Formats: sequence, C-alpha cells, structure tokens
Amino acid sequence: MGYAKPPKEHQFKAGNKLGKGRQKGAKGLKTIVKEAMGQKVPAKLGGKTFKLSKLELTVHQIATKSSQGDLKAAAKALALYERYGPQDEPDGPEPEKVRRDLEALRGYLAMHDLLNPKPD
Repeated sequence: MGYAKPPKEHQFKAGNKLGKGRQKGAKGLKTIVKEAMGQKVPAKLGGKTFKLSKLELTVHQIATKSSQGDLKAAAKALALYERYGPQDEPDGPEPEKVRRDLEALRGYLAMHDLLNPKPD
C-alpha cells in the first residue's frame, strides 16, 4: 500500500516467474555442494586404489602438496590440522587451570558487582 507498493495480490501478473522464488524440487547450493563433495571417485594412494569422496581426496591432495613445498597448501593444511587435528587436552583441562580461571572470573564479576547484584 502506498506509493510504488501495490497490494500483494496485484504485485505480479499471472505467469510471472520472477516473484515465485525457487521452483519446487530445485536444489539449493548447499545440497549441490554436499552431493558433489560426497561423490565417491577412484583414487590411488600408496599404489592401491580406493574409492574416496571428493572431499577426502581434496584433503589428501592438500597434505601431499604441502609436503612438497607448496606454501599455500601448507597454510591450508596447518589450518585444517589446528581445527580438526588431535586436541592437546583430550580429557579436558587440568583441575588447577579450571580453578584459577574460575577465581579470575569471580574476581572480575565481583569487581563489576555482577556476582551479587543489588536488589531494586
């Protein structure tokens, strides 16, 4: 309603495909990427042929290129390893570290009167 804002029922003429959005059954980009990267392809690793997903193959190729001296691949491989590689503390943080962190947090909250708020 108002200038240049017709009512919804009059915004698009019959047969106009512009205002209908994605067609029924059409795949979104997320689905297309998942299907493409999940597709299994034959690949040789260490002289043996395996069926790997394209995503697995990509990670193997990044690791191989990084070991051959490709700096861009090395940066990507390190980022992947830091994010998904083995964690330093598999059983959780040390109890002493947790106690110190909690003490520091309590001190911060007490300093800002957030631990014991004053009643209204």
